[in-house]
Amino acid sequence: MASSALVVGANGFVGSHIARELVRSGCTVTGMGMPMPVDLLSDLRGTVLMVQGSAEIASEVEAALDAGKADVVVWSAGHNANASGLMATGESEPSKALAVNATGLFNVLNAAQKRGIRRAVITGSLVVFGPASGYPEQLVAESAPPRPTTGYGLSKAMGEQVAQYFRDRFDMDVTTFRLAVVFGPGRWYGGVVSILARLLQEAAPGNTTQCEVPYEPFDLVHVKDVASAVRLAVQSSRRLAPLYHLNSLTTTYPKLARAIEQQVPGYRIDCTPSPAPLVYPLMNFDLIRKDLGYQPQFNVSSAIADLIAHGR
Repeated sequence: MASSALVVGANGFVGSHIARELVRSGCTVTGMGMPMPVDLLSDLRGTVLMVQGSAEIASEVEAALDAGKADVVVWSAGHNANASGLMATGESEPSKALAVNATGLFNVLNAAQKRGIRRAVITGSLVVFGPASGYPEQLVAESAPPRPTTGYGLSKAMGEQVAQYFRDRFDMDVTTFRLAVVFGPGRWYGGVVSILARLLQEAAPGNTTQCEVPYEPFDLVHVKDVASAVRLAVQSSRRLAPLYHLNSLTTTYPKLARAIEQQVPGYRIDCTPSPAPLVYPLMNFDLIRKDLGYQPQFNVSSAIADLIAHGR
């Protein structure tokens, strides 16, 4: 069981929740990252050693690993140049996304391997898949082939190849979590769930909001469930699979709208259907439950309640 972890991207949206969960479990955490427009680690100041550095610079990765004497590394970094989100940034600056998610990840795993660190947990994404129309299965398993059609998806697919390289060449216990769309408190940027953020922002008794939304079902994962799953992987005594699919729930925007209305009586959301720019296949999540005993904490109702409780 790991006692010390380096969390790359610890001051980001997902990384800050992972750092917090690992600290609660008794793990010593060192964080590495670049300056952020928001401070998501203020409650861990003095508890988490934060080392400023870029994963793209090998010497800075090595310095962060040496500062914390980690015995496991967690990758939660990404290229998010502004508040538009990872997908939009990956489209506008694909070479930068590749530099972070492939070269940066290589630097982290390479430095870890040289220091005898055997385990690494990587937060990947469902964006490695192409449109749902290219997958005949009702639910795609981890063995389904990546077919990315976005710059961000390509960068995450290449990151999976980097991880597999270290498994094959050095027998490192590296696993990648293909995350569903991540939401939850502390998400400071827009992107795929910006519609949900607007519906919550306008939620007040007596208000009526009009919204055009895709009606297709999609997978969502609450950021606290991501942190819980990463903790389980960090602490597991078994060898991990190369890939795990991870979600909290499968839902639609109309179902989310109804859940918000239930939490805010007197608030009305009128949804009309609009075409989705890209519909991803729904994923099968049996493996992570079987291997790690993972169970999501959130359903649609409790997830919306949590968002409202944390200021939406």
